[in-house]
Amino acid sequence: MEPFLTVPPADLSVAEVPDGALRRASGELRDMRKPVEMAVIEPKTRKINLWSRKAWLFLVAYSLTHEGTLTQDGTVWRVPLATLIKDARFGSKDRRHLKESIKECQRTLVEWSGSARDSMTGQTRLWSSTQLLGSVEFVEDERGRACIEWSLPPVLLRQLREYKHFYMVSLEVVAEIKLNCTLALYEIICRYKTNPNGLTMRRPWREWIPLLTGESDESAELRIDMKAGKGASKVRQRYGEYRYFRRDVVQRAVAELNEVQQEFTVESVPLTRGRTVEELQFRVVARDAHASTVKEHTSPRPARRHNAPTADAPALARAIQTGASEHFASQLYQEYGPEQLAHSAESALTTPGVVNPAGFMVAKLRQQEAAKTPSQAAASAPSPAASKDNTPAAPAVRTPPGSLRESLDFALTRYRNRLQVLAKSRWPQLSSDARTQYLHRFEREVVATTPYIRKDFQASGLKKPFVAAKFYLWLAEFQAHESGDGWTPSAEVLLAHMVGQVRAGETG
Repeated sequence: MEPFLTVPPADLSVAEVPDGALRRASGELRDMRKPVEMAVIEPKTRKINLWSRKAWLFLVAYSLTHEGTLTQDGTVWRVPLATLIKDARFGSKDRRHLKESIKECQRTLVEWSGSARDSMTGQTRLWSSTQLLGSVEFVEDERGRACIEWSLPPVLLRQLREYKHFYMVSLEVVAEIKLNCTLALYEIICRYKTNPNGLTMRRPWREWIPLLTGESDESAELRIDMKAGKGASKVRQRYGEYRYFRRDVVQRAVAELNEVQQEFTVESVPLTRGRTVEELQFRVVARDAHASTVKEHTSPRPARRHNAPTADAPALARAIQTGASEHFASQLYQEYGPEQLAHSAESALTTPGVVNPAGFMVAKLRQQEAAKTPSQAAASAPSPAASKDNTPAAPAVRTPPGSLRESLDFALTRYRNRLQVLAKSRWPQLSSDARTQYLHRFEREVVATTPYIRKDFQASGLKKPFVAAKFYLWLAEFQAHESGDGWTPSAEVLLAHMVGQVRAGETG
């Protein structure tokens, strides 16, 4: 093990982050508040690995919950290495690897997305570039404990202290994630999960590669040149086709993220031109929404109020092109009217630099509505006749899947999500004997072979979110094999399930 820098006791003036600073009274890790501008980390040099991301997130969390010590070199924080290892659940005894991961945060240059306009100064910070960490020292204190001291770059520290909008990240989920791409996707999903349409920003799929893998284009080019010869990076591209990126990165990230938490489900949404995937975004659906859908499908459905508005199909089509679902676009039509909807959708699709057209459209609609007088609002409301028109509906503007395989994978994800929701919703209705048998079997089959959840399961059962997520995933799979079409049914069953979901949505 590499020796730490020993500092005489007289020089130790940095206040230490107390053990348990990030934990609730129950012992669970707290949620972390982060500025929305810091959700998307785009490395411009080198590569950010999983433990670089985790270590950085926890060091930032310590910085936000504990007052640092002001020194001549800026504000400095200190935490015992044992505390960081325990909180982040660093399972390896190789401290050299952890040290290298933290040092990587100093060497990697990243860019942040633009900020919201400051209402006081009228300024908007369009672009920020910085390192993830400032100075870092590994110190052995007077009691022989290994500690880490660090500072944050001024730009980053200002961003953390002066943000206008924020999102919440569960450190409990962060600690359980095992893949770099999953952790990157989780932060992005947390940023966008409150969007009305549940969609993240939309980007060309190649721009997602550095965001999810943590490897900058510069680092990838050097790696390809070293492996295949100088100049090879000019010919070869990372993940030459979308299907390889989807297989190696996107599917793995989505699968793990849906497994380690019970708050929402995530699915990828590839956007195509013809049969070629050009852009990519992700859809996030709250598990409660899945549960309500299940309840609707298993109970008598009330008669539909009226047909979907079709008198102004062009307005709906433009709204759907922003990434909004047909149902959501219809709701906007009924609330704001065709003229406002068409104008806002057109602005979202034609304004340069918009990364989330659907969100921009909704903000534009609300802005226009707030500026209206009562008489204008009444005049622009959609007429009842329009919603009851029996004109045949215009064809839906949908993005076709790139292949049958992608359609089946999409249907399989939806099918398994529904099985998990059903398993969770039916769990309280089971007898105590049945629940006990399931828990004993889960302990024998999963807990005994999964050391990282054994302690939490034995201490608190299903109270920890990641343990509950693991259990309901196991329960859904077990019950699917026990009675039903199985965990991986045939293509015919999957397509029938997908058609049933679409029909249920159309009559809902």
